[in-house]
Amino acid sequence: MRRLGALAAFVCLVLLAPAAPSWAHRDEEGTEPPARPGLSAEEAELEELASQPARILAQQALAMLEVTGDDVEAGERVEAALVSEDQDDVDTAALAEAAEALERGEHEAAIPLLDAALSRPLGADQGAALHEAGREYRPARDAQEIVGIIVGGALLLLGLLSLLLGRRSTAAAH
Repeated sequence: MRRLGALAAFVCLVLLAPAAPSWAHRDEEGTEPPARPGLSAEEAELEELASQPARILAQQALAMLEVTGDDVEAGERVEAALVSEDQDDVDTAALAEAAEALERGEHEAAIPLLDAALSRPLGADQGAALHEAGREYRPARDAQEIVGIIVGGALLLLGLLSLLLGRRSTAAAH
């Protein structure tokens, strides 16, 4: 009976293995709408990027400038953010200034402008976007964290106690 189960598993594996690469890339192929005729590759890429919210694109541009220093890719993200349909929670004037700074090749000047574009809708002139970009982390020290630690410790002690009692009862049975 075990051999029959192993044989069935082997047959399934052999039959399904060739289909695995097509399953892995199923979302990448054929699900995107075709590019509109008459658009260049750059225009099609800009249109695809612009389908994302401007805030996300500005965050990506800020991260690219601060981490990799890639002016070109960051500039493309900022340009797409300026033409994005969803421009909620972003200061478009500061975003336009950042785009101009990137066009001049001044990526150091574009960083605070992008930060301002992301921070002003949150009620601050600068620095509010840093946490969102992953540049600043302050762990919480509130009641939820303390309760979580206490409950986690209690569950660990309960599990240890159940293991010890289980071993004692099996040792007494032998």
